[in-house]
Amino acid sequence: MRDLTDGGAAIACTVPPGVSDVIAGLGRSEDVRFSPDNHRLAVADFIRNRIAVFDIDITTSTAGTRVALTGGVELSSPALRMPHGLDFIDDETLIVANRGGDVAIFTVPAGEVVPRSLDVLPIQTWPAGGTSLLTSPGAVSVTKVERDLREILICNNFGQSVTRHLLDVRAVGVVRSSEVLLRKWLDVPDGVEVSPDRQWIAISNHHAHSVLLYENAPSLDEHADPDGILRHVRFPHGLCFSPDGGFLFVADAGAPCVHIYARDDAGWRGVRHPAATIRVMADSLFQRADGNSEEGGPKGLDIDAGSNVLVVVSEGQPLAFFDLPALLHHVPVGDPVRTWSHPASERAQREQRAQQVRCELSILEQSNLIKTRAREATALVEKLRSSRSWRMTAPLRRVNSALQMLCAAVGIGPGRDQA
Repeated sequence: MRDLTDGGAAIACTVPPGVSDVIAGLGRSEDVRFSPDNHRLAVADFIRNRIAVFDIDITTSTAGTRVALTGGVELSSPALRMPHGLDFIDDETLIVANRGGDVAIFTVPAGEVVPRSLDVLPIQTWPAGGTSLLTSPGAVSVTKVERDLREILICNNFGQSVTRHLLDVRAVGVVRSSEVLLRKWLDVPDGVEVSPDRQWIAISNHHAHSVLLYENAPSLDEHADPDGILRHVRFPHGLCFSPDGGFLFVADAGAPCVHIYARDDAGWRGVRHPAATIRVMADSLFQRADGNSEEGGPKGLDIDAGSNVLVVVSEGQPLAFFDLPALLHHVPVGDPVRTWSHPASERAQREQRAQQVRCELSILEQSNLIKTRAREATALVEKLRSSRSWRMTAPLRRVNSALQMLCAAVGIGPGRDQA
């Protein structure tokens, strides 16, 4: 693994005054997405309950890549309650996962050179809580299955699940089906991403300090174990595959860094560490999160349709752009992809990868058991302290404590010579 700064890959962004005011107003930015046509950029403003949608222009030449934000619009709505994740269904339609509310779908108005703040109503709402599959929805990923069919994956942060929804965009947003896709091993799933070939699903597992990867097979269900695990990340958040699926970028909310993981000849199976770690913000910006070790680092990230720009958002640094080819230039090139010449060799490699994952899951299981026992002990202590007998004996405990201190001060106590 290489641990380095951005390596000169940071891209200065041209911003007119009206747009800069919107950026300056962004607080805790949790997610960011490019539109499919690459002309819009949406940012979730978690605290202010707003969505900023910027008009963006990306150009490349021999002089380098240039990024300009040319306008935009700010959306506010009663349906925006702690917007935590978002994605474009198409160039004009945005789906938002609200950690404090429901999943809402909006038509995005056209941007203006001087962005306006508009109150909008969702064209569709998917209720969360109660008997719904959705509970504290916090991250969302949209992939195209067919021309008019989209697969929506939603991380339910405190519901400890990932749900799958098939949306018919032609039939006025009819949801054909909804189901719990993943549940086992999840401990605050905070980000979700599907590989470009739709063969792999990546989930940020916040409290387990890892990213889980699942082969997107028909047999996948809520009882499935992951096929791959990414380590060496403190609090994983946003995820993004490179357009060729060869790399996975992971925003580490607990560090001023983005980690880059590399696929190999086993796909994403097995356990792996970052091929490179890129520092994307200064320590002074990272430390703006009031000492919260889980929040100061990058939260959302995305790659533009042209594979030229990586965008990163965080609380201390609302928008930052990086030259993607320059970043990947720093990723060490390993051994050439090996083609197994014998079936037995392939089976042995697969079993080795599977064994790595089983070992990691065993460690995770023990960790979860310790956490459960600690929570049970804490609950027992709180129950004891709130009991009637504990309150009634409080004066006696205070007198006993005072007597012990007095005895210690004058040298009287068990085991001492009191003659």
